[in-house]
Amino acid sequence: MALNLIKGITPKEIAGFKVYSLVETGSTNTDALALAEAGAPGNIALTAQKQTKGRGRMDRQWEGTPGQSLALSLLIRPSDEEQANLFRFTALAGLALLDVFESKYDLKGKLKWPNDVLLNGAKVCGILTETLWSSDFAEAVVVGIGVNVGLGSHPPSESLRFRASSLEAQLGYPVSVDEVLTSLLTRLNEIRPEMGSKDFILKWNEKLAYVGEKVQIANEKGEIEWFRLIGVQDNAALLVEDEQGTLRQLYSSEIRPATL
Repeated sequence: MALNLIKGITPKEIAGFKVYSLVETGSTNTDALALAEAGAPGNIALTAQKQTKGRGRMDRQWEGTPGQSLALSLLIRPSDEEQANLFRFTALAGLALLDVFESKYDLKGKLKWPNDVLLNGAKVCGILTETLWSSDFAEAVVVGIGVNVGLGSHPPSESLRFRASSLEAQLGYPVSVDEVLTSLLTRLNEIRPEMGSKDFILKWNEKLAYVGEKVQIANEKGEIEWFRLIGVQDNAALLVEDEQGTLRQLYSSEIRPATL
C-alpha cells in the first residue's frame, strides 16, 4: 500500500536520488518511513508543496508554505560503514546546506546543535532524522529537511520558539525551491563519503553555533540549566561545562540562547 504513494509519479534524477514530488501530504518523513517498511530502495527523495502534519523535533509541527518552503525527506539505506555513524546524518544534511549557502550565495551560517541551520542567528532550516530499526541494525534512515526559502515560508518570529528567517530575507532577492533542492542533494551526495571521518567532526565543530558561550539548554523534560558550550564529540553528543565546572555530554537537549 505504501508504494502506491509514488506510483504513477515520474521521478527526477538528481545526484543519485530519485526525487518524487507530491502536491500535498501529511508528512514526507512519515511517507518515507512507510516506503522503507514496504521495502523501497534507498536514495529516494520525497518533496511536498504542502504538508498538513509535518513534524519537527519534540513533536513540533512544521507545515511549510507552497512555493516558499522546501519540504524534503530522504530515504537512505545506510552502508555497513555508516551503521557506526548514524547520529551524524543530521549534521550531514546541515553541513551540506551550509556549503550550498556559502558557495552559491556567499552566506556563512552556523549549525545549532543538534538539528538547526542558522543564518545571522536566525533559523532557516530544521532537520528531523528518524531510523527504522531491525534489532540493533538500522534498516533505513529518513532525513527530513525543512528549509525556509521564500519570505512567506514561516510565521512571524514573535510567534515562534526561536527567531526565524528565510534565504530570500538574507539575500534580498528570491530563490527558487528547485534550485535549493538540486544544490542541496548534489552537495550532500558529495560529502556523504566523508561522514565517518575525523575531518567531518572537525568541520561540524567549525560550523557549530555558540562555541565558548554560556547558553541555556533545556532537556527533554523542559528543565533548563546554564552551560558553556565546548563542542560536538565523535558520538554526536554535545560536550558542555556546567556551572560547577563539570564536563557533561548531552544527547537530547535544546539550546535556548539567553538573548531570546
